[in-house]
Amino acid sequence: MRILDLYSRALAGDFKSHPGYSFFEQPEWRFFEPLARAWEMDGRSIERWMKTPAARAQAGQALSYLKIGHSVVAEVERFFGRELPGTLVWLPSFNEFDGFARYELGEHTVLLGIDLPGTDVDYYRALTAHELSHVYRDHAPRVWGHLGKPLAEITRDEYLEASSAQEHLVSEGLATLFSQTLYPEIPPRVHHFYEEAEWRWCMENAESIHESFLSCLSTDEDVWSYYSTDRAGPGSPSRTQYFWAAKELAARLGRSSEPYLDLLAMHEMAATEFPEFIRKGAPRP
Repeated sequence: MRILDLYSRALAGDFKSHPGYSFFEQPEWRFFEPLARAWEMDGRSIERWMKTPAARAQAGQALSYLKIGHSVVAEVERFFGRELPGTLVWLPSFNEFDGFARYELGEHTVLLGIDLPGTDVDYYRALTAHELSHVYRDHAPRVWGHLGKPLAEITRDEYLEASSAQEHLVSEGLATLFSQTLYPEIPPRVHHFYEEAEWRWCMENAESIHESFLSCLSTDEDVWSYYSTDRAGPGSPSRTQYFWAAKELAARLGRSSEPYLDLLAMHEMAATEFPEFIRKGAPRP
């Protein structure tokens, strides 16, 4: 996978030498312009962020991640047995984001904001594995085969429109489970991007989370609503769909004699092949 380190360039003040702070015009930065404009950022705001106490406090952690970032990608690619398509971009977080993958016409751009306050190197090891799991899965022929067209012709809007509740649960569950499998020494709560109290709530309320999702899948399938807090019960953290989906898939792997091979195979399966997430009453494959 191509890796583009724009964090180091921002840390070095690379954009200062460009009149009018027009660094978006550089090929390396151009892809980021739409997001930056949407977030109301320009060269000056990026420079200001890099000078904040929060950004400076995280610089050491970010640089430590950069030292091992290539090896993390290499470990992921060894597991999947191929070089991943697309570009992984290391950026300042601007105290706005940690990471996400953007799909467009058969390619992924994975953006990691590697200096988000409150994070550490283990957090970004887990996050990198999580996001690259999405990249591998989204390029498996069976996953989007139901659209009846080559991946290179599927736009971002079509991709998002085709992301059903089932696909969302499979994708996020697998990504969470994958990072746990690759880095079992990292505490489970980190793979779920939870604080201790949030993780404890999930562990203590796993059964009520389970019942909540069974109810959801039997009615409106609005699993995206679980990004909100309190959705799985009073006090529940956001993203309990990740916790539940990973737990369901882990149970499947627990019955496997070849869990690593089956985890790889699961990344290549269509969402309809996962009975755990099929709406009650819907026809099964």
